[in-house]
Amino acid sequence: MRRFLMILLIAVAAIAPSAAHAGNFEVGLAAFNAGDYALAYANWEPLAETGDAKSQASLGFLYYSGKGVRRDNVQSLHWFSRAAEAGQPTAQFFLGVQYYYGRGVGRDLARAYSWCDIALTNGYMESLFCRDSVALEMSRDDVRRSAELTAEFFRTHEFRN
Repeated sequence: MRRFLMILLIAVAAIAPSAAHAGNFEVGLAAFNAGDYALAYANWEPLAETGDAKSQASLGFLYYSGKGVRRDNVQSLHWFSRAAEAGQPTAQFFLGVQYYYGRGVGRDLARAYSWCDIALTNGYMESLFCRDSVALEMSRDDVRRSAELTAEFFRTHEFRN
């Protein structure tokens, strides 16, 4: 019994620090809306690290806009990519925007169109303008590649809408 209590105590001690720093998406969102970007980051970062797509997209936006952190296109691309792959439509839209403008990545109209189209399919209506604007500049090769990228995404990912 004593050994069991010792193991239980060690397990609780190991879990307690991470639980205290686990973060809460809603607390982060309230902090963001109040302009406390450092508190938003503090709540979203641990969640993002564990795979929470909303938190990943939110961190991506903090880095994209430079709110509470130094503006960093590579970091925003990283977080938007993780969230977009997990099916988060806001991140899919912003990933499309980053590919369109070449922020943190080489400009790629096919990828821009594909991500904006995926976001639109997932119900993010704001991506319609992005997708249609990109289409105006696309070559035939861009159109072909975009169709391939979008088809591959939906072939390998569960539809999230």
